[in-house]
Amino acid sequence: MKRRVFLSCVTMVAFLGLCSFLNAQDVKPAKILLFSRSPGFQHGPVNVNLKDKTTPAGRALTAYFEDKKVEIIETKDGSIFEGDLSQYDGFIFCTVNNLLTGDDSNANKEGFSPDKPMTEKGLRNLIAAIQSGKGFMGWHNTTDTYSTVKDEDGKDIFTNLIGARFITHGAEQTASLTTVDAGNFPFLKDAPEITVWEEWYAMKNFNPDMHVLQVQKTKKEDGSWAMQGGEYNRVPFPTTWIRIEGKGRVAYTSFGHSEHYFEERNPRDVERWGKAEVNVPRIGQLIEWTIGRFDTDTTPNFDKVAPGAGEKDDREYKR
Repeated sequence: MKRRVFLSCVTMVAFLGLCSFLNAQDVKPAKILLFSRSPGFQHGPVNVNLKDKTTPAGRALTAYFEDKKVEIIETKDGSIFEGDLSQYDGFIFCTVNNLLTGDDSNANKEGFSPDKPMTEKGLRNLIAAIQSGKGFMGWHNTTDTYSTVKDEDGKDIFTNLIGARFITHGAEQTASLTTVDAGNFPFLKDAPEITVWEEWYAMKNFNPDMHVLQVQKTKKEDGSWAMQGGEYNRVPFPTTWIRIEGKGRVAYTSFGHSEHYFEERNPRDVERWGKAEVNVPRIGQLIEWTIGRFDTDTTPNFDKVAPGAGEKDDREYKR
């Protein structure tokens, strides 16, 4: 009897292993475009290596997706969005300032080739591609990106897409994010609160149709302010969220200011920014969700989990 039970267990384990292998084999390969044109301040994660034209973020995401059948293509050339976007399953942005204009002198000074801005046609092509079912993910400074193209209500169509607009930030510091919905994201499971070092953004113009995953913890239990800097003296506000754009999926997180977030270079950086093996999946899993690798609840919950977060604007926070 014991032998029979043992053999049954072995058979079951083998069967489950085979199922996992077959499921892995069934995963459709994906190609994702990482766009990082940043006239003005060039954030460390997308600083180009002049020898191989890769970036710290690009290398880290390529390694993360190595066994997931996802290819990362990097570019800083905005004219690519006037071409065929059907070849991509998703798009990642780590950008700064106006997508349609911008001074390339900073890039030239650092030895980079001049990068072309997007055009209105290219921006509309991107949004149409997402609305047709493509994925879109942005991190950190992507909310410090905008366009001059407005919708029928006079709102910036890129801000509506990503879900919010950067106002300002204070000094880098350790702060906490409260998980309001872990959904099916492994990095949020069993993590009701994440405390890390980062350059934290204060944001406005939140899209009310977002599904918030994390909010910035702005107060301590005794009611005092939890962070240094008046820009954070406000009610808890969204920092990680997902939303639906037509048939497409959009995700954003405030993480990812420094190259040290993506690549470990010395013990001091690890002590401050944490291990890349922990950091990168926070962004990687959001990307996976945008390209349909798994599902989760997307019901808008902004008003419920971050009441009053949309009341701050430029009259109170000056850049």
